[in-house]
Amino acid sequence: MCLLAALGLITPRLILVLLWLFSPEVVLGPFAALAIPNPIIPILGLVFLPTTTLGVCWAAVSFGGVQSFSGLLIVLIGLVIDAGLIGNGRGIARR
Repeated sequence: MCLLAALGLITPRLILVLLWLFSPEVVLGPFAALAIPNPIIPILGLVFLPTTTLGVCWAAVSFGGVQSFSGLLIVLIGLVIDAGLIGNGRGIARR
């Protein structure tokens, strides 16, 4: 069971790193217009909210960004998944 949990935590990060290595414009493109230097936001997303960052990248490439309903839905699903991963660890620690 621990192996399955570790695999669930590492998979979005692994996908994001591989995507960044093989097509960096997909990962860096959605964050290009921000005032913060370009690689900072994807790196923070890799560490703290990897599924949400993948959702933003997918929404930018497939749906034209977060402005469309489908893109926003993808990002919100990623955020719920990330919040569940973070919240689940806290719930177990309290028991």
